[in-house]
Amino acid sequence: MKLVKRILLALLVLIVAVLGIAWLDGSTLSYDHSASVTGTVNAPPATVFAKIADVAHGPEWRPQVQSVTVASATPGHEVWTEDLGHGQQMSFLAVRNEPNIRRDVKLDDAGASYGGTWVYELSPGPTPGTTTLKITENGYIKPAIYRFVMKHVIGMTYNLNIYLKNMQAAFPG
Repeated sequence: MKLVKRILLALLVLIVAVLGIAWLDGSTLSYDHSASVTGTVNAPPATVFAKIADVAHGPEWRPQVQSVTVASATPGHEVWTEDLGHGQQMSFLAVRNEPNIRRDVKLDDAGASYGGTWVYELSPGPTPGTTTLKITENGYIKPAIYRFVMKHVIGMTYNLNIYLKNMQAAFPG
């Protein structure tokens, strides 16, 4: 029985040490960050922009979004909440809208432990009828542990890559 207690105590000490190291490392990382991804979508800019701006139908092509509740559908200034399942809901606000060129969307939750703005920039793609889509996240992450996980485990472009891949899959060409 003493051996089991020693093993459990050693595991507890190891877990606390790993979490402490992660917290220390995360606390040295910048609170603010900027990350971008760029890819080609097999549809013209007007079609891609329409898909980005049509937030109500996001669950049809973004599998991680369970549902969307649109609070205000004022073109260019939409306000909506995405239900990502497992109790996570995120509210957004369109803050800049230049049809077929650019759209800026802000995470609209003052109490969130992370947030920022996603910038979608569209330009004609390398071949006719395609779009080059650049997505930039200008954000912040408050908890040091979250900063550690995003930087060293998940990657700063993880969510951006998912969105881009979902957009590309929506227009398989």
